[in-house]
Amino acid sequence: MGGWFVKKDGYEPELEPGAMFRYVRAGNFVETAKVLAVKKDGLGIPHVRFDMTVDTPSKIRLVEGRRILSLASFTQLYRERVPA
Repeated sequence: MGGWFVKKDGYEPELEPGAMFRYVRAGNFVETAKVLAVKKDGLGIPHVRFDMTVDTPSKIRLVEGRRILSLASFTQLYRERVPA
């Protein structure tokens, strides 16, 4: 997968199905993304399909459902891998 995007800072995540990543937003809201698939679209641009949950500071878990982001956007946002 390393050939699908240009590494700008040496970060190259392993995006196999089942891998989980998180992003902590302002206010301590924690988004967790579980990778479902990485596939190229019709133009050859790789996209990540994932399920997203949000944990709030008040310990409430919100199931946000399926999302799709370009591989470049996903790797910029979800930089922290967490155990599955």
